[in-house]
Amino acid sequence: MVTPPARKVMVVADPTPHSAAALQYALSHALLEHDELILFHVENPNSWKNTLTTFLRKPSFSSGATPPPATVPDGASSNDVDFLDQMRRACEIAQPKIPVRVEKSDTDGKDKATAILSKTKTLGIDLLIIGQRRSLSSAILGG
Repeated sequence: MVTPPARKVMVVADPTPHSAAALQYALSHALLEHDELILFHVENPNSWKNTLTTFLRKPSFSSGATPPPATVPDGASSNDVDFLDQMRRACEIAQPKIPVRVEKSDTDGKDKATAILSKTKTLGIDLLIIGQRRSLSSAILGG
């Protein structure tokens, strides 16, 4: 029997139930034994949430004070690290033979869809899986 060539399967990852459902679909229906799974998270560095998180994470200190050690790298919130780690662990449990890689990117002034499509071209993605907020029937019927 001929083994199909390995594919690169990318799931757009964010901390929503829709993204979790997309990952579950990929793990149960889309991935083959030799495939590679890429969890891709897109951040919008200009969003108000990121601005607020950065403001709260970087308090001002007097000239003699030493800032506390950072637990989260600049540009990433602890929630980002947590949900991506949880998604990676879920993948390793469900499909232990499938290599899992996490990629992160900001929008670089583009909309999220453009950033996702650009990354699929850069990485040579064979299959892209994205969660959706709308039901299948409303997506098909335009509702």
